[in-house]
Amino acid sequence: MPILALAAAVRLYGLTDSAIWCDEGSSLLLSQYSPALTWFHTAHDVHPPLYYLLLHAWMSLFGNGIFAIRFMSVVPALGTVVLVIWLVRLIATARAAWLAGVFVALLPIAVRYSQEVRMYSLMGFWLVGATIALVLWLKHPQRRRYQVAYVLLMTAGFYTHYFTALCVIAHWAYLLVLCA
Repeated sequence: MPILALAAAVRLYGLTDSAIWCDEGSSLLLSQYSPALTWFHTAHDVHPPLYYLLLHAWMSLFGNGIFAIRFMSVVPALGTVVLVIWLVRLIATARAAWLAGVFVALLPIAVRYSQEVRMYSLMGFWLVGATIALVLWLKHPQRRRYQVAYVLLMTAGFYTHYFTALCVIAHWAYLLVLCA
């Protein structure tokens, strides 16, 4: 809890200080369309539609004020801190897990991207979750739920940002190292 409180404090600090910039404006524009039109417009955009669809739903619930729209990125960023602690605990010691949690809570690029109306913190959440599913799948290969979780989280990652492909490459490289 103290690490999560630290992560929340640094992400909420100055959340509304800067004006919406061009990429955030693009997110807002695409998310104001109906879901059907969002699918249509993202077919001509460089980013897939999941983030914009979720932002559309978020804004219908919480409004389109600067705090509300940026807070949507804070939520998965905080979840990612928790997932990083869990992931490191699966593969290392409890002390390493808490240290990793502090590092991610204070990581400048993670803090910056969690304060933008963009898809990056959501993508991080999906990919760390998928990595946990992969580790659990390797530890318990007979349990199909980890395979299903991995596929669903990676699919959500691909529908959030195409950089998910880099995570797939990293996962396969990890598997190749384990097999060698």
